[in-house]
Amino acid sequence: MRLFKTLKRMFRILFVPVREWHNIAGESEPLGSIIKYYVWPLIVLSAVVRVVSIYLDFTDNDDLAQFKIPFIFTMLLFNMLAPIFVILLGGLMIGKIGKSMGASTHHQSSYRLLIYSYTPLFFSTILINTGLNLQYLGLISIYSIVLFWLGIEPVLHLPSERKLGFLILSVMVLCFLFFVVTLFIRLAINLLYPEGVVLFL
Repeated sequence: MRLFKTLKRMFRILFVPVREWHNIAGESEPLGSIIKYYVWPLIVLSAVVRVVSIYLDFTDNDDLAQFKIPFIFTMLLFNMLAPIFVILLGGLMIGKIGKSMGASTHHQSSYRLLIYSYTPLFFSTILINTGLNLQYLGLISIYSIVLFWLGIEPVLHLPSERKLGFLILSVMVLCFLFFVVTLFIRLAINLLYPEGVVLFL
């Protein structure tokens, strides 16, 4: 039952977003429930696909083979925690930006906007993590920005004349958070493992 509800939400936010954003705006589902049933399954699936890809591609070099299992578990941990960090901190920062620009909704609305507009990015990340070199795959991620734009007014009740500025600031915040997370992971892996292992990031 819950799986069907999640799949239904994914389908509607991807294919009938304008109508679905109005449905989302009228909901009162707790943030914890959204993360548990919508966000977490996609993050875990993406992380598992990533580590399976690393496992299959990992070198058979005797000097590096001993790091294979620890490295895989480290990457599993990072790939699960990084998106949660971006969503939680990003939602908080976007909410504060929205309030300063005249948003008049519940403080959790910014999290809903971010999470559901993140859906195409979840799927493109899963496909990227398979290791497939699919042309134009990055364009899927751009649809997340389109969804975010469509959801600003119904979800945050932000005045339409301030939508563009809000979108630009939000994208800048999220890009910065992604940069920080990526930098942290690379520095951590470089400190924990030898250079040959780092090539499998």
